[in-house]
Amino acid sequence: MHPSERLREINSLLLQKSFQVNYASISAYLSEQFDIANYAERSFSRDIKDLKELLQIRYPQLHDTAGELIKFSRAQNRFYLIRDDISAFPSISDKELSQIASTIEQNKHLFSGGAGEGLVNKLRAIALENSMARNHDMLAWSAIELVKDGERSGADLIPIILENIHAKKVVLFSHRGLSAQSKLKQTRGIPLMLKEYNNGWYTGWYVLFQAIEKDTTHIKIELEKLQLYALDRIVSVSSIQEQPRVRIHPEFRPADYFKNCLGLFRSNSQKAMNISCRMEKDSWMLNYIEKYPIHASQQISRENESSVLVQLTLEIDQEVENFFLRFAQEIRVIEPEKLAQAIKNGLEKGILNYC
Repeated sequence: MHPSERLREINSLLLQKSFQVNYASISAYLSEQFDIANYAERSFSRDIKDLKELLQIRYPQLHDTAGELIKFSRAQNRFYLIRDDISAFPSISDKELSQIASTIEQNKHLFSGGAGEGLVNKLRAIALENSMARNHDMLAWSAIELVKDGERSGADLIPIILENIHAKKVVLFSHRGLSAQSKLKQTRGIPLMLKEYNNGWYTGWYVLFQAIEKDTTHIKIELEKLQLYALDRIVSVSSIQEQPRVRIHPEFRPADYFKNCLGLFRSNSQKAMNISCRMEKDSWMLNYIEKYPIHASQQISRENESSVLVQLTLEIDQEVENFFLRFAQEIRVIEPEKLAQAIKNGLEKGILNYC
């Protein structure tokens, strides 16, 4: 093992609070993980010294005020970093960041709504911060703050659901509603797709599936029969013994379930409708939606010298109404009349809240 690789390993162990970094533990670790049987205590002392020097180079201002950035606790018999947010090396090298970005680029089908590009931008931000840390004093605050998605409730169910999607197997979902008083229910279904979605309050995972009756022996997968569950409402996913025979058309695509939605949830009885809107040519929103369409069905045409028409084909639901209410100052719904009236009623109700 090259000395620089050994330093990275020790640095990584220092970042793990559960690992007691001292000569005995590092020697045992190197012997077990890398078959290094002759690691001397003198070499360990030199490695700790080198790590201290690297930290001083990366964080000179912090070193000037706090002294050595790796200290030894006699009571605990361990070396430790004086702060949790420092490291002798970037946690991910620039080369590794580049490799991850390339992998994301090659797997765009796993991302929607520009999420892949957003993740690449985060990786670039990490690389930039690493570069700044090498060339400038450490700031007392974070120079970049990205969107914090928070903990993904239900994410622990993803492996078993994904396995059954690939195996095309029916499972038993145990789930309950959002209310604390909701009773536990069970539904048999064949999972077909996992979808990530930001609903404005939090970002979560959802599973798209087709419900199956208990004694069914043959299944024909159909888009109109699909349902959606939030993973944070699912308590468990378990296998069943008797597996029915599954028929899936070669051109079937679960994602088509969402093709006429502005958001995520939909009613199977709801039909997509043509929505016609008017927007002034000098609206800031026009430039925005030309680059980032409201929906894939969007079409923009000239109405006159001062305005344009925006055409959309969508299932009209609460999410669609909320969108037009949010941007009512910039875009006006002309047709259908029922949607235009719903927007008007919503605006009037909002005004009453301020009277």
